[in-house]
Amino acid sequence: MDLKKTRTPLWQVIDLRKILVFVSLLIIALAVFTNMFLPGFISYTIENHLEKDIKAQNLQGEIQTHPAFMIITGRINDLQYKADSAIIGETEVRDVSLTGSNIVVDMPKLLEKQLVVDKAENMTLTCAIDKKSLERLLVKRISRLHNATVEIKPQGITVQADIPLLGNNIATVLQGKLYTKDGNVYFKITEFDVENDLLGKFTIDSKEDILLLDKSKLPFDSKIDSVMQEENQILIKASAHKE
Repeated sequence: MDLKKTRTPLWQVIDLRKILVFVSLLIIALAVFTNMFLPGFISYTIENHLEKDIKAQNLQGEIQTHPAFMIITGRINDLQYKADSAIIGETEVRDVSLTGSNIVVDMPKLLEKQLVVDKAENMTLTCAIDKKSLERLLVKRISRLHNATVEIKPQGITVQADIPLLGNNIATVLQGKLYTKDGNVYFKITEFDVENDLLGKFTIDSKEDILLLDKSKLPFDSKIDSVMQEENQILIKASAHKE
């Protein structure tokens, strides 16, 4: 056998080494992109969406995907974010928490800095409306109400405030309750009592209901699951499921 005929030319060996080096560098670059840059970019886009959509303050969180390279398809295994406060519609909420699992985001849209969730399991949003937030909302929505002080109890909500009447500020006491309708949360005035030394005590018939939480303002097309009154706060739980 002639060994000279089977020997690989030196230039081919050099070209093969160049190809191997190029492929290795490409794999390393892809690994760096999927493990470092892409998760950070997706997390930044989610944070930017929450800060813009619900004005989340002091927002912190992260996303996780295993194996990491799957994130290039838009798949997120776990998502966890927390914020001190946010504004949903006209209502300020506290202790905001957003968690989710098995989420798929639209990557082409994401590259355009648009966050679109195609699939999601167990994406849950929780937040609390405290008495200070409810005071500000009621004063804003009921124009004749001033200097409101709210007390939230599991059995009901009491509002002490002043209303201008005949040139004077008259002390009032409102009793109210929460209810949901068409996926929104409302505050319903059940009693509106006015007491004055000159006029005595009487009740104003008020059927005004205050929109407390607008479902259309919730992020990720979430729907409200539960509303619970505790001591001086209202706990809201919402979720988003997309198959």
